[in-house]
Amino acid sequence: MVFDELETAFKDPGQTVASSRLFFYALSIFGVALIGGVTRFGQRRIIHGVARQMEYHLRADFFIHLQKLSAAYYDNVRTGDLMTRATSDLNAIRMVLSSAVMYTADAIIFFGFALVIMLHIDTSLTLVALLPYPILAILIRQLGRRLHVHYEGIQEAFSVMNTKVQENLSGVRVVKAYTLEASEIGHFRELNQEFVGRNHQQIRLMTFFFPLFRFLPGIGGVVLIWMGGLHVIQEKITLGDFVAFNAYLMMLVRPMITLGFIVNTFERGAASMGRINAILNENPEIYDGDSVKWNIKSIEGEIEFKNLNFDYPEGQPVLKNINLKIERGSTVAIVGGTGSGKSTLVNLIPRIRQAERGTVFVDGVDIQDIPLNVLRSNIGVVEQEPFLFSDYLRNNIAYGIETPNDKEIKAAAHTADLLSQIEEFPEGLETFLGERGMTISGGQRQRSALARAILIKPKILILDDAFASVDTQTEDTILNRLADIMKDRTTILISHRISTVKAADHIIVLDEGSIVETGTHEQLLEQNGIYAGIYETQLLQEELEEL
Repeated sequence: MVFDELETAFKDPGQTVASSRLFFYALSIFGVALIGGVTRFGQRRIIHGVARQMEYHLRADFFIHLQKLSAAYYDNVRTGDLMTRATSDLNAIRMVLSSAVMYTADAIIFFGFALVIMLHIDTSLTLVALLPYPILAILIRQLGRRLHVHYEGIQEAFSVMNTKVQENLSGVRVVKAYTLEASEIGHFRELNQEFVGRNHQQIRLMTFFFPLFRFLPGIGGVVLIWMGGLHVIQEKITLGDFVAFNAYLMMLVRPMITLGFIVNTFERGAASMGRINAILNENPEIYDGDSVKWNIKSIEGEIEFKNLNFDYPEGQPVLKNINLKIERGSTVAIVGGTGSGKSTLVNLIPRIRQAERGTVFVDGVDIQDIPLNVLRSNIGVVEQEPFLFSDYLRNNIAYGIETPNDKEIKAAAHTADLLSQIEEFPEGLETFLGERGMTISGGQRQRSALARAILIKPKILILDDAFASVDTQTEDTILNRLADIMKDRTTILISHRISTVKAADHIIVLDEGSIVETGTHEQLLEQNGIYAGIYETQLLQEELEEL
């Protein structure tokens, strides 16, 4: 059979030419398809790669900005909301930068290519084909506006739901202690249903608009078949042109099929970008200003408060006319009732809270003129509720040290009276702590935080009720071991226990934000004021406990 075809080809040269052309066209189509495939591969690789890189940088910038924001900012911001923005919202933005951009480029190329050829075949038919598109433009604008509002609501509902989950997991012990699992489950179901309901509203909107994106071009197609048929009959165009025109019409319609996805993705990304920008546009309350003296590389530890008044943003006065000087290397204790302003006062020193200029000084320099990194790296703080990371015990104690060694870590742990217990742990320093360090006791958490503060060898050591979770015997042991360390640095002790502060060089008594008594332990007892009353009450409690 093959030989018969070859013989026929030799006998009919015209057929040979036609076959050659056919082979050339087939080869051309194959070449175009191959180039298209390679181009699409390169397009996806480049666009998706660039989108991932942009997502990486945006997420990094977002996290860096969160680190720069002041501690006060987080008092009124939900953790679940921030996590939603750092995950779901950033993913929506990446979808715009990848899939939406790629499909938009495809739509523009296909639409433009098809339009040029269709105009070349028959201008009047092309104009008829374009008649539905102004209506589509109006629909797209309406859809975009509504989708933007819907997606903002969806992301907000998702944030609320995430916050609920985060709070329940962090407070699971409280939930179980009060047997409120059923109540919390019910509340979560309500929030979950709210989230689903908002998504249903968006789905109903999409189910109304999406079919229109295909229906309107379909009506145009029906009209074109009728008009195109007449043009063929009238010999304005050939039958082949009409078939080609319809093929290119399908290329024109193709972008309309993906238009709904493109609009949907862009509006979701726009809503998410607005939520991300709302955080990025927040200015840090505490930062290195123009007056910072960059030549300051360290501090000695002298602290002074001059005519200090401090109010929280809500307007509630906390500290009133504080005048206090703490000499370098001295130990000062601050006592007072709950809400008297003790913790707020010491939080002003590392600028966790911001005091007015000219009211807080370190080494005679306004703290706003000292570089933040220098100030904070020379201050060690141990709080009543210390925070430990989900990490090894070694890393929690050595947090803030670039190259820690076991000898230094164990020495700090020994000072905090924790080393003997660490040696009893099966994994020792390699013991992995659960979230917030909840796998060890409260006293062990406080002593781990104390060891962390000791290890950085700060010039100022602030112990804010740091012994609340340990017994008095352990407290005495720690204070005796701290004695040598406290000689070389300024130490501020805050405690409700008189036994903790009575050996301090100077004791300050705060009441309703004002300094009402100052002196040594013996001097304050002689004044027979608030301090003496606290001391007598605690003595009575100790006597009752011994009975």
